[in-house]
Amino acid sequence: MTSPASAVFALIIGIDSYKSGSIWNLHYCVDDAERVAHWLYEDLDVPKDHVKVLTDGQACKDDIERAFRDHLVNNTAIQKGDAILVYFSGHGSQVSAPKGWYRGMRKQRTVEVLCTYDFDTRDAQGLGRVAGISDRSLHAMLNELADVKGDNITLILDTCFNPSQTPENIRERSRTRWTPAGKTSSEDLYRGLWPSARADLQNPRFGFLEPSPTKYVVLIACSPGNIAVEGREGGHFTASFLQAASSVPLHRTTYAQLFDCINRTALEEGQKAICLGKHRNRIFFDDIPFVVDGRFLAVALCTKREVRVEAGSVHGVIEGCELALHSHNYRRSRNPSLATVVVVEAHPTWSLAQIKTQDLKIPKSCWARITRWNNEPPFRVKLKASIASIVAIWRLKKELPSYALRTLRGSGVTTQAVEEKGEADISIKVQRRSVVVERHDNMGLNGSHVISLEESDAVKVINDAATFNLHLHSNNPSQPLENVIRVELHDVDGHAVSKVGPNLLNRDSKSIIHYDDRSNMAFNMVIRNFSTLPLWPYVFAMDPDIYTMALIYQPPPDFDDADTDVSYRNNRVRAPPSPLPPGGIVDVVFNWPSHPHTHLLSPHGLPYKFGYLKLLLCSNPIGSLAFFNDSQSPSSRCSKPPPPSPNSSMVSFFERTSILTKKGGHLDGIWDSFLYPVVFAMNSNVELYI
Repeated sequence: MTSPASAVFALIIGIDSYKSGSIWNLHYCVDDAERVAHWLYEDLDVPKDHVKVLTDGQACKDDIERAFRDHLVNNTAIQKGDAILVYFSGHGSQVSAPKGWYRGMRKQRTVEVLCTYDFDTRDAQGLGRVAGISDRSLHAMLNELADVKGDNITLILDTCFNPSQTPENIRERSRTRWTPAGKTSSEDLYRGLWPSARADLQNPRFGFLEPSPTKYVVLIACSPGNIAVEGREGGHFTASFLQAASSVPLHRTTYAQLFDCINRTALEEGQKAICLGKHRNRIFFDDIPFVVDGRFLAVALCTKREVRVEAGSVHGVIEGCELALHSHNYRRSRNPSLATVVVVEAHPTWSLAQIKTQDLKIPKSCWARITRWNNEPPFRVKLKASIASIVAIWRLKKELPSYALRTLRGSGVTTQAVEEKGEADISIKVQRRSVVVERHDNMGLNGSHVISLEESDAVKVINDAATFNLHLHSNNPSQPLENVIRVELHDVDGHAVSKVGPNLLNRDSKSIIHYDDRSNMAFNMVIRNFSTLPLWPYVFAMDPDIYTMALIYQPPPDFDDADTDVSYRNNRVRAPPSPLPPGGIVDVVFNWPSHPHTHLLSPHGLPYKFGYLKLLLCSNPIGSLAFFNDSQSPSSRCSKPPPPSPNSSMVSFFERTSILTKKGGHLDGIWDSFLYPVVFAMNSNVELYI
């Protein structure tokens, strides 16, 4: 599934220097275009190939129309409903309207145009002048785009068309994004019309400010008669827009609300932005880029100094772990920290944390993100230099000095750079367009395991590897279920959808699978419970090549609907029924997740795929599962999960559990984990550690 940020596309135009010598050049439109593109890349995680930027000489009329057609209208990567942004910063102008341009036109009118780079210069055919892109053309272009790609379209124009010639406006002429039409005539407008605009007459009163366009939302720098100006910070409207976009939680901000914020903080007194469109009360970009972030954990305020976090030791949380509290759990939307808390009690599925520092008021329910795992031992990294990466390695060594403990900002994992390969969990070599990672663990293949990742950010790779390593090795040291759980792994017949063949796991719970003639990667995991406890099983597939952890099985929600009696040390409560009762069996049929975007570098040239199956078992249901599934990759688009309802049976069970624990009881849950290394190989010489 593609990331929701991949569902954002943009055409961005900025023009400072015009081809015509009679047009006053601007100074900050190209900077504005680049700032808007940077905002999309950095704040909204939009892929660079989804953004087309045209500046100065690249922004002739034909170039803009061609990019609009190829990058937007005919782009098969854009699905209906994806968010589309069209941004223009440069001069605007007005040209006299030809006869028949407007409905019922009886007196002379003008037409608003966006001034392309070649505005008011001779056209290629030598028939007249380039008249830019008229309001009529752009309306037709956007309507045509909406018919194909949906109405989630945003038009932003940092320009003006008909400034009043007041003394104040005349004084600002050098900073105003407007130019007179020069030699461009009314006949030039017809020659430059977008094809589908020829039969679409307009109302002469509106221009680009059509009162309520139904297929897009338009945001314009100023109202008719006013001026759009620029300064060292760029266009005042664009600067205010970017400032507002970074100061509000966009996932719950409508276009209208955003523009209220823009106008309240406007850099230029008297320049008020305009927001028009049927969907002006829709969430910005129709909420497309803003998705639930699985790294955030639900939190409830218990007392003035304590909070309950819906994650515990089964998630890897231990005492001393630090978390930052936030008001929401959405990616790419402003989310400042409210407070820092430290875990003082780590239970299997939840934790109690005390407030360490507080910046803002903490609501009764909020969200937390781990900022320091407090992991021991630290994750150790050996940094290997190459000719192409001397500067990159030097920067990494500044961030990770040898043998000094550092908490990585991205993952919160305590990390240490080491000098010797034998001390390291991984070695990192930065190349020009990739990062080569060598694993040094003793869990899996004989010899080293080397992978080349198409990633230029070595810090991100270290963060991902550290987080993956933490979840891989997280376990219950007491191993309470070690001798009462039996697991088998079998092939699945693709036609009969039934298990076939012997158990693929050897006596050490490791497996090597040869896929020479394999047509599917389907398997059946059989989990047998020989304990006296009802258990909840969860199965994950872990890929150490790209550091992903995918949840492939969790109990169906039916087990949350009714209660059964469970006794622990003379404490008897009602608990949800278990999917794996004492003496029970669970069959998990799954396909191994496929990730083709890696290149394996086996030391012996052997093609293989290496991974892990991790089984979590708990006597209570485990919440916050997206925390595992999304710890390395963006979550799928889904609605905001509400805080746990105080009336739900699950919360009631947790509450009773907490009460009994405080009374000295032991209804706190028992959990354990089991790790199964799996190798998919085409050569029988690949061996496992024994």
